[in-house]
Amino acid sequence: MKRDLLFLVVICFWGQILLSQGIPVGQWRSHLPLNETHSIAILGDEIIAASSYGLLRYDLVDDVLSDFTKVDGLGGIGITAIKASPNSKELLIGYEDGLLELWSENNIIQIPDIFASGRYPGKSRINSISFDGENKAFVATGFGVVELDLIYGVVKGTYILSQDGTTIQTFDIEIDSDSLFVSSEKGFWSASLADPLYLFSNWKQDQRWIDTIINEISVSENSRLISTKQNESVWFRSNGAWSKINLNNSSGNKIKSIRKQENGYVISRDFDVVITNELCVQKQTYSSAMGNNDNFKPLDATIHDNGTIWIANSSKGLTFIDNLDYAQHRTITSPPYSSVFDLNYSDHGIDVFSGAIDPTWTASYCNQGVFTFRDENWSVLNSLELNQAKDILSKVINPNDTSHWFVSSWGKGVLEFKNGMLDSIWNSNNSTLLDALGSIPGDVRVGGMLWGNDDALWVTNALSNKPLHRYDPQTKSWKSYGLGPFNGLSTKQINQSNDDVFWIQSRTDGLLAVLIDEDNSSLRRLTTGINNGNLPSSSVNSFVFERDNELWIGTIDGLVVCFNPYDAISGGNIDAQELLVEENGIVQKVLSGENILSMAVDGANRKWIGTADGGLFLLSPDGLKTIAHFTKSNSPIFSNRVNSLAIDDKSGEVFIGTSRGLVSYRSNAIEPFLNLNDIHVFPNPYEPKHFGPISLKGLTEDSYVKVTNSSGRLVFEGPATGGQFSWTTNGFNDTPVPSGIYLFWITNPLGTETKVVQGVIIRGE
Repeated sequence: MKRDLLFLVVICFWGQILLSQGIPVGQWRSHLPLNETHSIAILGDEIIAASSYGLLRYDLVDDVLSDFTKVDGLGGIGITAIKASPNSKELLIGYEDGLLELWSENNIIQIPDIFASGRYPGKSRINSISFDGENKAFVATGFGVVELDLIYGVVKGTYILSQDGTTIQTFDIEIDSDSLFVSSEKGFWSASLADPLYLFSNWKQDQRWIDTIINEISVSENSRLISTKQNESVWFRSNGAWSKINLNNSSGNKIKSIRKQENGYVISRDFDVVITNELCVQKQTYSSAMGNNDNFKPLDATIHDNGTIWIANSSKGLTFIDNLDYAQHRTITSPPYSSVFDLNYSDHGIDVFSGAIDPTWTASYCNQGVFTFRDENWSVLNSLELNQAKDILSKVINPNDTSHWFVSSWGKGVLEFKNGMLDSIWNSNNSTLLDALGSIPGDVRVGGMLWGNDDALWVTNALSNKPLHRYDPQTKSWKSYGLGPFNGLSTKQINQSNDDVFWIQSRTDGLLAVLIDEDNSSLRRLTTGINNGNLPSSSVNSFVFERDNELWIGTIDGLVVCFNPYDAISGGNIDAQELLVEENGIVQKVLSGENILSMAVDGANRKWIGTADGGLFLLSPDGLKTIAHFTKSNSPIFSNRVNSLAIDDKSGEVFIGTSRGLVSYRSNAIEPFLNLNDIHVFPNPYEPKHFGPISLKGLTEDSYVKVTNSSGRLVFEGPATGGQFSWTTNGFNDTPVPSGIYLFWITNPLGTETKVVQGVIIRGE
């Protein structure tokens, strides 16, 4: 093999740069509001703060904050409680659905008994955890108390605090000496651990608090501290008598947690943390008044052996205080909310639209704004910057000036931004946009927008007799268009094909193809029935033009494809067709009956399809092969309801908006390149610390790659996926190839262009 061909040697740091800008091919990552922490624990040299969505881990030695979510191995989302074991080596995690996990640095043991039993639907939430030694724990749940055997990872006993077996919600649980203490919706209970807990007669109810809701408790020796009356009052028992504690609570702050610490208690309230002595006399208060502590929202706090106060701060992640004047915070870059109604990829990055409309396309009045993921960081366009406009559903950037862009509001019309600042709000008072029929004045519902082939902004205007509008930013002029059968309907998404035809989605009346020719409009509607579009349902949730210009349509009753959408205006047959595959001699329809909510096309023309309850499908370019099917049980996605999808064309990362939050997966497909002039190998060198494939980026469509060792022996070959080729580093026999230099021989489809690039593989011992 000749060595005088052009070599592009990619030096070591290039792979590291690429990895710093994202995740490796084939890997997942979560995008969740992990800074909304609610519980805290000290685990050796780590501080662990839990949010509903996962864990924040702060390494005290290396001063490093990291996260740990379902992507990393947790059983899901919906964490409600955590507790460190007595030896501070393990963490017991409880979830809203009753799942429990015993987590340590190198292992996770699931205890699914409560969740799997289904015995107490809607009442399985884990509210509090207490260890009884290293091998046993008790948990307070929505139905009663559960005892766990941590050696075998099973439920050892279930105890209902009522004589007739009626479930009683328990909130907090503590162990002191040989007794168990429990707060509940019916009062304050205790039992000796030496007695059989399954006998109701062995549970003692404090007569002072019968039928009183007791939330947080802390017990030690002969002292008891509890919170009552919707967490606003604190009572202290000493020497057999209860007394109400004055904690300067004139503003009615609710108690979030109570912890016994050496020589006193730590009480977390709505807006402050109070430190008391053993007699519950207030010693110190930490609030938003101290330096660098704005918007302080503590939900749990504890004191480290070195005196530092660590706080689960729902507004700023993990807060610590080691002096009386200044608070410090540790946060991770993340979106501010878990809501994902829609997603969009643009030159600005990945935009997440939290504003939502319900299944009847009625406003939800969400004012969470727009979050954007770019260069590995999140930014927020908040309600104030949006002039309080709610339900932001889409965004369009002027391709001629990326500092000029628009967002649509389902209720406030179109907002125009220049250089990051709101420039204009377009509504029924200053444009052709119309108020929604039958609604209040000023209710201008704009959902879909696009930058047209004519260098103008086009938008849909729901429930109006002029559903389509054009805005020319050069002249700041608007023009409206009636759409015949779509006049007065609720319309939203809009696409434009290469022949200038607009395709517009209605809520329950199918799709409409529209060609605007000066003042005239040519229309063609697609709905159910032969010769009318042949859709399986007139309720179309998503539609997309793929790379071969076929129109793929997702309905509430399955997937269909219009192979000749360019015949829409000419009057040709544009009936959509179902895709048929044969399995075991039986012909079946692809995704028949699935309620399809979202679709996206990657650089290899593969189809990513999100459903209402079937998870996420990856189909081959022709749709006849299911390449992958991701569900919450076999992948890190958080829910089987996939509302939205967007693909970063440059990296191939697929962003998946589920009903429980945002997750992403870096696929092996990116947009093809026009030539082979800029090929990059990553990671390079491929070291033992790397997982997944070694990839080539910068290939032309349908390129073919042969991999040889330095002696010229072929070890692997295959086609590119869009503009990228990925190799698992295994040979033809599916075993890892040894350390060495490997050559990638790349040829374009016509054989007119070839390249050779080099990669290095370093194996461990």
